Amino acid sequence: MRKEISWVSPVRTGIIYAVIFAVMSLVMGVLGIVMTGMMAGIGGAEMGGSGFGGAEMGGIGMMMGGGIIGVIISVVMGGIIGFIAGVIGAFIYNVAAGIAGGIVIELKDS
Repeated sequence: MRKEISWVSPVRTGIIYAVIFAVMSLVMGVLGIVMTGMMAGIGGAEMGGSGFGGAEMGGIGMMMGGGIIGVIISVVMGGIIGFIAGVIGAFIYNVAAGIAGGIVIELKDS
């Protein structure tokens, strides 16, 4: 059975995009903290220090604190940007579907 998607709810699409962008921001932020921590440890050890805990690098606590705050901010901003992008994307889709026709999908009973 073929169906056509002729309209998409902008608010619902915005919510889905917000969740997706927030989760992606969280994953990328955590990976960023891990990579930065590894590089700081390598750099500190190569400079003759103790790596993570030494005063010459500011210590792991300061790095982690700043990184965690950055991740929280990026998750919130990712959610806001995702919501706005979803609403705009749904609006553009609805206009385009009105002009050119919607996306046709095929459904079957399972």
